[in-house]
Amino acid sequence: MKILRALLLINQKSRQGEANAQAARDALEALDVEITLGKFEEPDDVPAEIDRHAPNVDIIVLGGGDGTLNLAAAAVMRAGRPMGVLPLGTANDFARTLLIPTELEAACRNVVEGVSHGVDLGQCNDVYFVNVASVGLAVRACEYRSDAAKKWFGSFGYASNVFKAYRDTEPFDAVVRCGDETHRLHSIQLAIGNGRYFGGGLAVASDAALDDGRLDLYSLQPQSLTKLMGMIPTLVRGPDKSIQGVQLLEGTEFEVDTGKPMPINTDGEILTETPATFRIHPGALQVKVPQEYVDRYGRDNKNNQ
Repeated sequence: MKILRALLLINQKSRQGEANAQAARDALEALDVEITLGKFEEPDDVPAEIDRHAPNVDIIVLGGGDGTLNLAAAAVMRAGRPMGVLPLGTANDFARTLLIPTELEAACRNVVEGVSHGVDLGQCNDVYFVNVASVGLAVRACEYRSDAAKKWFGSFGYASNVFKAYRDTEPFDAVVRCGDETHRLHSIQLAIGNGRYFGGGLAVASDAALDDGRLDLYSLQPQSLTKLMGMIPTLVRGPDKSIQGVQLLEGTEFEVDTGKPMPINTDGEILTETPATFRIHPGALQVKVPQEYVDRYGRDNKNNQ
């Protein structure tokens, strides 16, 4: 049996990273995985470690949250190696979408026994994202996020931030161009999704998928807090075109202009701003997923472009 050679990169600043770093290594080695341990002081150093070690390994295993995956995505794409995910962050929306187990030993087994499946990668200006890029409410909520709240309250910390962010988020106007169409939107939140989930379990659209070769955009119109609270079930399952107060678009490329520059949250990281061009890279990443995901949700990118 061929030994699987893995580059293991664990973000020890992620919510569960420090506590589980050794356990992850032990679990993978118990499955006869030959580990090369990546070393980095800051998450921003992850791409350089991937570039350095990728030629000598069979798979790149990332332990952390969606922000860790965001920072590593471009380097993984360059490396042409499959990616294994150990969900050690706060929300773990990427893993949630792909049915990757949250229990550590099961996630390690998926690295070895899972199947490689092509998923799309989003791009906003020169920044990549795996789940979603947002303007407005989500940016403000991210600014209020604290490392302590993430560590102790997990996804519930996002909910409290949203209430604070709603209070301080001003509505804005945006011009969105998609192909030959131009849309003028008045919004408190623009979300452009590659995957299905973001923000600890909200869905960008009712039929969004990581392997459908498209981006889904929704705009949340200004409304009272009471009405917004009433929309939470819709935002959890993903809005569709029948929902009042939400405008939905889909395509492979969007241009977004908000007049004055506004920051953009990509997978929990604020790394760029408007005006912005969003595009999709179909099947750009090979990710180890459970066979259950392929059987239930997997789509052929070639048939969905």
